[in-house]
Amino acid sequence: MAEEEEWTKVPVEEVCRVCGLYAEGALWDEYGAPQYLTCPCCGVESGLGDASYEMVTWNRARWLESGAEWQEPEFRPTNWSLEEQLACIPAKWR
Repeated sequence: MAEEEEWTKVPVEEVCRVCGLYAEGALWDEYGAPQYLTCPCCGVESGLGDASYEMVTWNRARWLESGAEWQEPEFRPTNWSLEEQLACIPAKWR
């Protein structure tokens, strides 16, 4: 009889690795799997544009160089602060 494979659980990621926006749902689930959701702020899709540190920093630089414009401006809070949002980026992805 074969043993069942155990999956290692990790903390769910609900903050965009690129721009620091809090998502209303998991971008990466408890098994470390991307949910392929697009961030309304920077436009990066979890699992595609944020799968490695190099991709995260490249996409962040590209987004900042283009003026940190929101992909979906209708979701931008009226009191939005770029600096405060960037401070929310998980340390591992800074």
